[in-house]
Amino acid sequence: MNVIFHITAGVTIFSVVSKKETKEDKINLLVYVFSFVLGVISHGILDYIPHCYPLNSKVDVILGLFIILILLYVVKKHVKLLIAIILLGCISPDIIDLSPKILNSIFNINLPIFDNIFPWHFYDYSGSIYNDDCKVSGVNHLLTLVFCTIIIFLIVGI
Repeated sequence: MNVIFHITAGVTIFSVVSKKETKEDKINLLVYVFSFVLGVISHGILDYIPHCYPLNSKVDVILGLFIILILLYVVKKHVKLLIAIILLGCISPDIIDLSPKILNSIFNINLPIFDNIFPWHFYDYSGSIYNDDCKVSGVNHLLTLVFCTIIIFLIVGI
């Protein structure tokens, strides 16, 4: 899926994990580790479900980076590291497996391409739709956004 959807999942994880944190609390190292792992797992789940890519990869990466920077700017100081770790977990599989290919495409360079590490980036386990029938993808993207929005509203109480 596009980076934007991984970031959306990260914000959802953040809303759940940070709900109990207060200014006086020191966030436990285990919370950071589990939060990172949750980000990686959410990435795998999102990449496993059938999907097309509604956003061009160049636009997606630039917009995703912009959103991450805004999020890091607007969250409270005591949870900046937490959201950074969660978002890193959410996008690290793409950074590890796909960034050389994306950078080659964006900057017209020739970085070496290695085999993917994460199984959801393998052809057999990827939810990427390789034909032009993206109807189910639109539904899955919408369901992802609705699910994340409901969770955030329930947790944050908006």
